[in-house]
Amino acid sequence: MTLSNADCRVISVTPAGRKKYLRVLVPYLLQNRHLISEHHFWLNTNNASDISFIENLAHQYPDFFRINRKELFNKYSHFDSIWQYFVDYTDESTLYIRLDDDICFIAPDAIPALINYRIANPRPFLVYGNIINNAVCSHIQQSRGTIPSEWGKVLFACMDRNGWENPRFAELLHKNFLADLQLDRLDRWKFGKWIIDDYRRFSVNVISWFGEDIKMVDELRCQDLKNAGVTDPATGNPVEGEEPFISETLPRRFSMPCEICGDALFAHFAFYTQRPYLEGATTLLERYQSFALNNNSILRNLGFSCSELLKKPDTKSRFKRSGFWYPESAPGSGS
Repeated sequence: MTLSNADCRVISVTPAGRKKYLRVLVPYLLQNRHLISEHHFWLNTNNASDISFIENLAHQYPDFFRINRKELFNKYSHFDSIWQYFVDYTDESTLYIRLDDDICFIAPDAIPALINYRIANPRPFLVYGNIINNAVCSHIQQSRGTIPSEWGKVLFACMDRNGWENPRFAELLHKNFLADLQLDRLDRWKFGKWIIDDYRRFSVNVISWFGEDIKMVDELRCQDLKNAGVTDPATGNPVEGEEPFISETLPRRFSMPCEICGDALFAHFAFYTQRPYLEGATTLLERYQSFALNNNSILRNLGFSCSELLKKPDTKSRFKRSGFWYPESAPGSGS
């Protein structure tokens, strides 16, 4: 089936979630209600405060925010629970967009650009956004001169030591991006069509797919993908989880290389390797929240009724130094 803008329904989803991040993301979601039919929270937390925040959003915007609840079967890693949600997102007339809960900026033209690109390019299994603080995107941006090489070289690898692991690099990245945001210089971060024709892994901070493509996957009804005995056909190695499965294994299985829409610009706050330092030693999250809540183009006519959105992020200052910075514990509900 080939979809057009006229007959394509758009549903966005977020594995959620942490309210300190959702306070930043929600205004952008509401800004795009004219393009997105519904936004679904894949409830992927057992934190009572976070759950209450999400439930309040769904109560205040019942025609837009929906909650999908499933079992958190691994108390040590909520990442493992994400795959089980995909079975509910296979409608053949729907385009799905998934956003991590710590997406902290969405350019005004990002969602329409991603939708238009996805519909015009049905061949890729996934189409990714152009994401600030995503190692593969950082490599591309550095190759174009947008990111200085003096910050450290970023290899074309999902878990690069600088682009994924190093919080000091992420701090510089966010500070420079925020400066360009204030100066209305976002175009310098954009790039043209990029095909990942070698099926390499990609951090799935912003992805889009057609329901009919996911519907082809035999493992859809497998709850615990990590322990289902699934192997990568190219390497024979066990699939380690949902991210490598959907960004590497499935595109290779169906010969559908993924692509990046370079005109769809998003910012992703932190990987778990970066989060303790970025939250504990910087005010970057507060700056992103301030921009989201004070930008008139976002807030105009939205009629916010959720006072929780106005609270400052409850970040903590737990981090340690050992050449690079590492978290004290595994992440909860998002990468």
